[in-house]
Amino acid sequence: MQLSDVGNGGDEYTKITQALKAGTGAPDVAEIEYDELPSFEITNDVVDLAQDNANSLKSDFVPWVWSQVSDGSKVYAIPGDQGPMGLYYNSALFKKYGLQIPTTWAQYEKVAAGLKKKDPSAYITNFAVTDIQWLTALMSQDDAFPFSYKTGSKNVNIDFTGPRQQAFIKYWQSMIDHHYVDMMTDMESAAFLAMDDGVDATWLSSAWGPSYFAADAKKTAGSWRAANLPQWAAGADVSANWGGSSYPVFTSSKHPAQAAEFAMWLNSTMDAWNITVTSPSLLFPTYEPKLDDPTFTSTLAAPSGTSHPFKVFADAGKSAKSVEWPPFMTEVLTLSSTDLAPVQNGRETLQQGLATLQSSLVSYAKAQGFTVTTN
Repeated sequence: MQLSDVGNGGDEYTKITQALKAGTGAPDVAEIEYDELPSFEITNDVVDLAQDNANSLKSDFVPWVWSQVSDGSKVYAIPGDQGPMGLYYNSALFKKYGLQIPTTWAQYEKVAAGLKKKDPSAYITNFAVTDIQWLTALMSQDDAFPFSYKTGSKNVNIDFTGPRQQAFIKYWQSMIDHHYVDMMTDMESAAFLAMDDGVDATWLSSAWGPSYFAADAKKTAGSWRAANLPQWAAGADVSANWGGSSYPVFTSSKHPAQAAEFAMWLNSTMDAWNITVTSPSLLFPTYEPKLDDPTFTSTLAAPSGTSHPFKVFADAGKSAKSVEWPPFMTEVLTLSSTDLAPVQNGRETLQQGLATLQSSLVSYAKAQGFTVTTN
């Protein structure tokens, strides 16, 4: 067995796609994000693992995650990790300013206003508008996910301008207009510095967020706590997912049965998960026996001190909504970074930026032979 690191994100998918087209050099198994898996399904490059009895594992995984890798009885990959989201907040800062932990988004806006009044230089959070995976995760919680697509179809819906989407946009544009939110690229040193300096009071983060923030959490180490995402309706319990990967077997594999066996072992056994939840991997499980394991949910994260953020994230991991990714997410990532940059820089509104992105994606999808609807 040979493990190869070919990069991540677009670099990885480009290399794998080129190898598959060339008919040589593709791996037997690869780590593929859920939003990228349909791009390999539509080209018939992944094995239906139902022939390897993969459906026998279905009950071991969080249901919404299983739906990300399957279509009816067909199984295109074995689920790996996930990224359930929560409200990661600076408890010391909240105590200093007498802020309450919000349970709804309406309360969150009021907390943001209160924080800005007490410290004009502070923000409730960073709104990472150019990170389309993060943005659409939050949209999904509001039932405003902009895509719909069925595996193998040539029909795709791209909707950033419908009523649900516009309500979501209106809320966040108000937060931007009032300067309640910072507007930086996420997952970079500057954003983490703002959190550690007490400039950004919360982070709408994924379960893997604390591990990325750990090295930069110096002044605020031990102060960060996890709470459920605020809800759009009081009393609701809806989460969102940002990130996570699956493990397909490619049809070019000369050893598909063995590759399938490895993918299933890696993601559906406690022996494997006991390895992959430890540093430096720190993967957050979709495998329910590990997700429910008290030794896992009691894991400490440096920014959170002696609290247990994984318990909050583990509960959130069971209540995210399943979504339908289009089979061209690499292009979505590329176009969004350009089309939404004017929003980040304050030259356009969120409504304008997302309307531009929709137009770009519709043009691209049609050029690729898709029938596109926008409602």
